[in-house]
Amino acid sequence: MGTTVAEVALKALSGGLLVLVFAALSKILKPERFAGVFSAAPSVALGSLAVTLVFSGTKDLTAIGSGMAVGAVAFVVYCVATAPLVRRFGAWQGSAGALLIWATVAAAGYAVVLS
Repeated sequence: MGTTVAEVALKALSGGLLVLVFAALSKILKPERFAGVFSAAPSVALGSLAVTLVFSGTKDLTAIGSGMAVGAVAFVVYCVATAPLVRRFGAWQGSAGALLIWATVAAAGYAVVLS
């Protein structure tokens, strides 16, 4: 149990530190509106991957990296599908349709990665 708590604490700490680094970097770069994009997902993912590498080695790192890639693709498809579906069907039905598309893409991606 101690290893799990330490691993979670280190993931949170490393993710937070990398958020600060990416936020500082995005302040230097122009335009500044990309600060959220650069400081959120990439920094948390890099922190999580670094801690996983330390605690579990490269075997788990490959699986987690593949899962992140599948999740990213599914999220991009969700983002692309949401606006037209919400315009056509309204907020509730459009969002539900986009969520269904996300789940389908994610399930198909994980099925391909796990096979």
